[in-house]
Amino acid sequence: MKKEIIIEPQGNKTEYVSVLKEYYARYLTDVRNLSQSSVKHYFDALNNISKRLKAKNLVQTDIYEIGDLKQLLRVRKILYADTDFAELDERGRRMYSAGLNNYCRFASGEGFREAKDKILLLDIPIDPKEAVTVEQSAWKRSGIMRIQAIEFAGYSCEIGQKHESFIAERNNKPYMEGHHAIPIRLQPKFDKSLDVYANIICLCPICHRRIHYGLKEDRKQMMMQIYDNRSRRLAQSGIRLSKQEFVGLTVKI
Repeated sequence: MKKEIIIEPQGNKTEYVSVLKEYYARYLTDVRNLSQSSVKHYFDALNNISKRLKAKNLVQTDIYEIGDLKQLLRVRKILYADTDFAELDERGRRMYSAGLNNYCRFASGEGFREAKDKILLLDIPIDPKEAVTVEQSAWKRSGIMRIQAIEFAGYSCEIGQKHESFIAERNNKPYMEGHHAIPIRLQPKFDKSLDVYANIICLCPICHRRIHYGLKEDRKQMMMQIYDNRSRRLAQSGIRLSKQEFVGLTVKI
């Protein structure tokens, strides 16, 4: 049975809980086995940080809305250069920097591979995020979660573990790409979010292009393999489909 996560509302307003915030809370309790009081300390630090970021117009709501790891690390650098924040952190015995660094490690997927069995406890149903209007209506997706999924897979292609890729300069690891097995554009067909760990697959560049542009029969075989490996996790996340439904949605036959 999963532990209950308590995230208190701010003031008289009901707090919007983003998918990364929900995952982070469960990561602290279910993966790291921290007490509720320790979890509260981490969230108190990040709540304070979010207020500072909002005052600087770096976020609209809170730190959890940042879906790109590079942007998150840039924001951390900006905070560390802020003398007021440095003084606050010193008075708080570095509680704020510790909380921020811990969240950044989580966002980078650090330790996901080593804690693989526990990470699977994070497969839970998540309510979908709202569509946002850019040039056209689109559904939000998290680049951080994509990086975490690749870390979880150990930088190994989930279609074929022996598939080779080049070494990426940014992290000196095999270059891999995150792929939403059920495309985000199909979100209106589901009452739970498709931007969840269970739906993000680690693929080598060739397999990623192949799953989008390859022969229909090849794409069908790939999706059947993904279904066999992910159907249980998807169901845990509130996404329940038969193999026929899954393949039919993802490969137009």
